[in-house]
Amino acid sequence: MIDNTYVITAAGGNGTAIRILGSVLSRAGYEEQGRRLMAETQRLGVEQVGFLVPADGHFEMGGGEFCGNATRCAAALFSLLQRRARLSFTVSGFSGTVEAEVAQLDDRRFDVRCVFPGLQVERRTVVAAGRAATLVDLGGIVHVVVEGDFPADYAALHRRVTEELSLGDRDAVGVLWIRQGRQAVTMEPVVWVRSVDTFVHEASCGSGAIAVAETTGMETIIQPTGRPILVSIAGDGVVVRSEVEVTHHY
Repeated sequence: MIDNTYVITAAGGNGTAIRILGSVLSRAGYEEQGRRLMAETQRLGVEQVGFLVPADGHFEMGGGEFCGNATRCAAALFSLLQRRARLSFTVSGFSGTVEAEVAQLDDRRFDVRCVFPGLQVERRTVVAAGRAATLVDLGGIVHVVVEGDFPADYAALHRRVTEELSLGDRDAVGVLWIRQGRQAVTMEPVVWVRSVDTFVHEASCGSGAIAVAETTGMETIIQPTGRPILVSIAGDGVVVRSEVEVTHHY
């Protein structure tokens, strides 16, 4: 199952189209190819795109942002290519080296645990769209976490929050609506990526799960798919784990 292009979901959603490249591209090249790949694969339920460069041990999102889900998807693909269960690689939006453990469950499904050593998670309280919220800055993406029901006008509210908090120049901006339970938090993520101008109510979100874990102190973050992403945040880094699945490859 070694092809050129894959669509991989994380925690049952947030399909990422990943194309394997022989060499790195310029940032403008990634953006151009990213827009093309998005148009080519959107019919397959793709919400975002990225590029795997095995020769450089690197994974780059089309918009240059940081994406926790896509990183775990890339780890599964690296594991297939290298036939290894433990591996390390670099990703866009994160200055360190990702350490991954991949267990293949069957032909298409993988249990993937990624460690982000030294990932800076900065949190502060803000007022967004007239209510208290938490801004969590991960460097390659920033999320605003709001407690409450998911609104019908989420697109307008996302744009309002982005404008009010002067986030329009960031690589990617998420607004997350959450509900806390006794053992888990449910989340509804909406993410805008500036350079490729995608705006998606995502079916799951790894970086958003990190932001929610940082905000609430809980480790089980239930995605819109109803499936969990597990997050552990310590002083020396962040650990994110979930199942990922290859849904298409060609």
